[in-house]
Amino acid sequence: MRITNQELSRRRFMKTALAGGMTAIASTGSWESAAAMLAVPVGRSVNGVGIDDPELVQLSINENPLGASPHAIEAVAHKMFSLNRYPPREPVLHEAIAKYHVNDGISIDMVATGVGSTEILKAIGMLAMIDGGNVIEPVPGYGAVSGVASTLGREPIRIPLTEDLQTDLNTVKDAVNSETRIVIFTNPNNPTGQLIPYTDLVAFLDSVPESVIVCVDEAYIHFVGDTSYRNMVGLTKTRKNLFVARTMSKAFGLGGMRVGYGIGHPELISRVRPHLLGWLGRSVLGDVASIAALGDRQHLQDVRTHVSREKEYLYQALTELGLKPVKTETIFVIADMGRNTEPFIQELAARKVLIRQAFGMDNYIRISTGTHTENEILIEVMKEVMSKGV
Repeated sequence: MRITNQELSRRRFMKTALAGGMTAIASTGSWESAAAMLAVPVGRSVNGVGIDDPELVQLSINENPLGASPHAIEAVAHKMFSLNRYPPREPVLHEAIAKYHVNDGISIDMVATGVGSTEILKAIGMLAMIDGGNVIEPVPGYGAVSGVASTLGREPIRIPLTEDLQTDLNTVKDAVNSETRIVIFTNPNNPTGQLIPYTDLVAFLDSVPESVIVCVDEAYIHFVGDTSYRNMVGLTKTRKNLFVARTMSKAFGLGGMRVGYGIGHPELISRVRPHLLGWLGRSVLGDVASIAALGDRQHLQDVRTHVSREKEYLYQALTELGLKPVKTETIFVIADMGRNTEPFIQELAARKVLIRQAFGMDNYIRISTGTHTENEILIEVMKEVMSKGV
């Protein structure tokens, strides 16, 4: 029988995966397990987009499974001989972001950019708390703004999510006091993947003093299943204390470029800019890649469709494995294993399949949505590890 290159790639992956767990196999004499793992359907390539190692399944850091827009890649290629140049001072990227949000009525003076959304979040946190006060954050959450409070020597006020992983806005509101300078919501949430209803967020915004900044981190907003869901960007025109953070890393597939942006009322943006690196925090390649990606609506839709389809596959497969997956509005899936996840995650890693514990959530694993082949390999290797009682 003639063996294809794809089959060789597949077998090479499984050989490495088995090597990682060889001690366990040898101790039980279960060479039948090895043979069974090699007897899999052929014609699949292991490589994920942007992964050099043909045997690595990287599903731990919420990267875009389809990669960047072809237009973004082409734009970067055209600028490869400009690596010796600083980015332009002209706000071309800001103009592209404003154009992308044209239906929300966003103007260029309502946009700030940073090194990923993390710099944006840290900057708004520093603006809010540099002269005193504190932050309130539902947890688990991304934690960048709370990290600023800790750096400044203050203990963030953390409000636990409900048992069903929802944000209790009434409890958050009750925690607001004279020391509160900023409230941060990650929406959809990371790591739970849950979404706060738009009307509830607006009601919360109405309930707090204008002196309190309400920051909404919408890093995963493009993956919300309900296409009619309204984000918070449009409200920034009239709400002087509302700040929305976005990233080019997830839906746009530009994690390696490190570009993020914030949208707010012009008065708020003018106050946050001194806390950012500004034009020296940008790069020539990041600018052109982001501008091209923002203009490619079809690729964005293709990513949304793929992630939605693959999450459904993972929900079903994880359920069949006896786990309890939670449906999410993000690029990842979480599942309750009902036990400590670390030994299981380590066994997968030994087989070159990388996932992680959902941070701040005991017993939960978090799986980034990969290509279909990556997701299939994940499930196969999970079966192998679980069959050994790990």
